[in-house]
Amino acid sequence: MAAPRLKFPCDYPIKVMVRLEPGIRSHIDAIVERHAGPLDLSTVTERPSAQRRFLSLTYVIRAASASQIGTLFEALKSCPQVLLVL
Repeated sequence: MAAPRLKFPCDYPIKVMVRLEPGIRSHIDAIVERHAGPLDLSTVTERPSAQRRFLSLTYVIRAASASQIGTLFEALKSCPQVLLVL
């Protein structure tokens, strides 16, 4: 059975794991906003690792297309501080 396909536009969650460095949150916010439009930054969840070396950020964007999601993922992956994008 095939997985259900997304119907656009839709709310789409994106989790980004980064090395915790000064200014990293604003840098990742800017990448996401460049590809997804204005964000309500109060809805972004932020969770540091136990040793405070890494930071998990979860965004929910209003995705217009699969290509928009793909382009955003590639932009995030090209950032040296980003370890994982889900």
